[in-house]
Amino acid sequence: MAATTEGTHQFRVIGTRPIRHDGVEKVTGAARYGADYSFPGMLYGRVLRSPHAHANIKSIKTDKALKLAGVKAVVTGADLPELPDRIEQGGELPINLHHLSCNILARGKAMYDGHAIAAVAATSPHIAEEALRLIEVEYEVLPPVMTVEDAMAPGAPILLSSLRNKEDGPDKQTNVAAHIQFKRGDVKEGFAKADYVIERSFKSAMVHQGYIEPHNAVGIYNSDGHATIYCSTQGTFVVRSLSAAVLGIPEGKIRVVPAEIGGGFGGKTTIYLEPLSVLLSQKTGHPVKLTMNRAEVLRATGPTSGGTIRCKMGATKDGKIVAAEAWMAYEAGGFPGSPVPMAAMCILAPYDIPNILVDAYDVVVNRPKTAAYRAPGATNAAFASETIVNELASAS
Repeated sequence: MAATTEGTHQFRVIGTRPIRHDGVEKVTGAARYGADYSFPGMLYGRVLRSPHAHANIKSIKTDKALKLAGVKAVVTGADLPELPDRIEQGGELPINLHHLSCNILARGKAMYDGHAIAAVAATSPHIAEEALRLIEVEYEVLPPVMTVEDAMAPGAPILLSSLRNKEDGPDKQTNVAAHIQFKRGDVKEGFAKADYVIERSFKSAMVHQGYIEPHNAVGIYNSDGHATIYCSTQGTFVVRSLSAAVLGIPEGKIRVVPAEIGGGFGGKTTIYLEPLSVLLSQKTGHPVKLTMNRAEVLRATGPTSGGTIRCKMGATKDGKIVAAEAWMAYEAGGFPGSPVPMAAMCILAPYDIPNILVDAYDVVVNRPKTAAYRAPGATNAAFASETIVNELASAS
């Protein structure tokens, strides 16, 4: 029997219309989002991005940009400390600090179209934009690897020369960052007992979260070594810990002020501009604001993974699923860390199946580094398995 609140007053909240305390500010336009913050003496930052999906960076010359009137600083990856391959929990997905730093400013190689190469701070956005055109970057363009099939093929171009996985050992270069396997029972025996067996392949594309508000950050570095970041984020403390690591600043010396947020859906649980705003502020002695435009958001911030899933399930005439097998490869983008572990956990989770085998692969490709997006990795996997369950139900 459904519960009802009609004619009763037993609940203090259910059945009422609570006041939204931020409602008036939002409908009147008084709410302050990250890009609304301004401070005296503030400079404006812009980011130079790679026009190539895959290229070695032979040299970066910034002298002409620095001579432009109004330009106060130019930074490249050389201005950030080198970080070890250490995993930190960042939002909904684990993050390798070295790869995170290389995603914020490229080191030696552009991994996707839109990869940040350098950043400029100037007295106006227009001067900062003009300065980007004066930065000279020499690229050695390499063949791009755009799909998991191409990345996993024998002889495929290697994206990250240092990438290894446990399965292939320490001596073999690879584009497969990880292989996760779950198994139980004997799938061969299970399928032999099935009256119906259905196998399908599924392909999904990278999809961006599509939040209305672009990424933004205002950084203020004080002479006492403390810094403040104003930004729109889903994870205030994640911004603090990751920015501190990337900048080499003690976490206790960074304060993060979360602004109103114009959507995120998981995509604002990591960092892009936040460390750059602090670094440029440190170089110039002024507050620095950076705001992406829509093209930058789509080119350089994390979508959800695309990839390939092959799923096979077998059932008896009485409706019992007796065996299931899944193979999945997810695009991580230019650096490891797709949500394929969650996909592997999700794909068969709703069902009690005595014989299962799941193989899941995290694969680097020349696309933007992926980020969380509404149950990361799980929706693709659930679509595959539930499609087959529907077919099995119709068959039996």
